[in-house]
Amino acid sequence: MNRFVKRSRGAVALTIVVASFIAVRIDAAAPLTQIMSAAAATATADRIFPPAIDVVSVSNLGELTAGTRDLALAAAGEAGVRAVEGRGYSIGLTQVTRGATVIQQASGASGRWQFPMSVTALPVEAIASVMGAEVSSVVAAGSVVMGQSSADLRGARTGDVVDLLTISGAVRSFTIGLVASDTVVGGTEIVISTGQADLLGATTPTRVLIYGISNRQSIEDAMVKRGLTTDRNVRVSRSWDLRSPDSTLSLVRTKQLLGEFDFSVSTTDSVSVDPAWSAANLPAQRVTFASIAVKARCNNSISADLQAALTEIAANGLGGQIDLANTNTYGGCYNPRFNRVAGNLGNLSRHTWAQAIDMNTVTNCLGCTPTWDCRLVRIFRAHNFAWGGNFLSRDGMHFEWVGEARHTLQYPSRYCPNVPAGPTESQPREQSIRPEFFGNDGWNELSDE
Repeated sequence: MNRFVKRSRGAVALTIVVASFIAVRIDAAAPLTQIMSAAAATATADRIFPPAIDVVSVSNLGELTAGTRDLALAAAGEAGVRAVEGRGYSIGLTQVTRGATVIQQASGASGRWQFPMSVTALPVEAIASVMGAEVSSVVAAGSVVMGQSSADLRGARTGDVVDLLTISGAVRSFTIGLVASDTVVGGTEIVISTGQADLLGATTPTRVLIYGISNRQSIEDAMVKRGLTTDRNVRVSRSWDLRSPDSTLSLVRTKQLLGEFDFSVSTTDSVSVDPAWSAANLPAQRVTFASIAVKARCNNSISADLQAALTEIAANGLGGQIDLANTNTYGGCYNPRFNRVAGNLGNLSRHTWAQAIDMNTVTNCLGCTPTWDCRLVRIFRAHNFAWGGNFLSRDGMHFEWVGEARHTLQYPSRYCPNVPAGPTESQPREQSIRPEFFGNDGWNELSDE
């Protein structure tokens, strides 16, 4: 039995989609043709329903609790909108084939090796509402939809077959019926129905998805009334939310930036990563960074930004904030393992990619109130890191590379909000989380957005 698949029954998240708009250019110089007779219809028009603009996801760490589910469904009912249970999780992909040709295959022949994939499962009618009729029709026919970025990573296309591992460790094959844009599928890698998820044994709900919203304030009031927006154990994500400086990358985006690997799991749940990926992306051992003597084995792609952050921290007299004895013994970057707060869901930690560094693991322990000087946090954000202090499960020791500066994003973070450059500074509307709404499916380190 594949232990990872047994554990990967769900991981929080959900997502929404951006409608496509087609601009038609009219050339004023072109001559007009006069039409003298009525046109005759040659085909019956299909009624097109655009994807829902506004959606809300309600989740908590790990499996969706009955209490959170009931409160979210009650809030939706009071606001007169629709709501369904959904599932977001990571599952193993063993190979992609095109007829008799293998397009991508995990390392081991035994089936214990797998590529981690983010999967979003919803009822077909909900998929139609939030991702559109084309996506839902493919899923309803028994095929799966793959996001464009994920398809590009493995050279997949429509008509290929993906082999996915079930909870029992068996392989189940699905045809890719559509490769859709990332914004349509909300940043996830694979979209399936909850019925298809049942076939994989992934039956655990991880969210309530609320859609069909015509009045944002009415659903907000209904959630506030039930305490959902103030419960520290509940995450409410609205498609119209602005991006948090401490939001994390989607699984597929992480793969694009830091490389995709396959991995295996031992009978004791230890994780082994493809040694070829490790050799190409990691130093052979821990290295000592200048300015502040932090020792860590970090992904080669993040090392320059980490060095720049430490150099600026030292220049600002904040180097004493970092407990080197603790950090160099218990912290660091590379630690292939499952997420510590995912329960039995089996999602890989970002440390498996050596993407994040942990420092001061005692004074900024998991679940504790963070103690960092906020100037240090903002320096890390300026050098392309998000901070775990605002995760749903506070993780102040955790600084995670995201490949873009986050120190100017204006957002009401609970801890260490960014300082505005001016009194009127605000985020532009295009910084909404909507295009990445389901991007955290397959992870379980959730920022407190």
